Amino acid sequence: MSKAQERQELPEEIQASVDEAWPLFVDFLKENQARVTQARRIVLTQVFSRHDHFCADDLASELSSGLNHVSRGTVYRTLALMEEAGLVRVIRDTDVHAHYEHTFNHPSHEHMICDQCGEFIEFSDENLALLIASASRRHDFQERTHRIVVFGTCEKCHRQADGTA
Repeated sequence: MSKAQERQELPEEIQASVDEAWPLFVDFLKENQARVTQARRIVLTQVFSRHDHFCADDLASELSSGLNHVSRGTVYRTLALMEEAGLVRVIRDTDVHAHYEHTFNHPSHEHMICDQCGEFIEFSDENLALLIASASRRHDFQERTHRIVVFGTCEKCHRQADGTA
């Protein structure tokens, strides 16, 4: 897909994020002696087009055919590199399935995952962020990132179990 074709197909806010993130990713790839390829740009663009918590297999299936075909292995390798570059983050559910979300230009947040239906609920709490920063200072720890995942039952499933839905 040419850059002109890509621009015509993507909403403006997604294209702006891709245009901003791609040069950063290219710099990261070069610093780590990894190849800069059109397939990796396609993966990055597809990731930034999503606004959910997705599995690598779902992304690989989306890119398995058509003009923007990318191999499953390239999808997995690119996601790993994007995580290392800080462009996506991995969240593991109770079955240790890896789910991804892009984090570039997105506010920091944490997750609650329903054990019943698998719903991801995003939340943020400034007090939590302050506690992490305070603990890091106390231990002279240089925080790079953190993940907090709370497992339980969402409101919908809880009400269904109680018969109040």
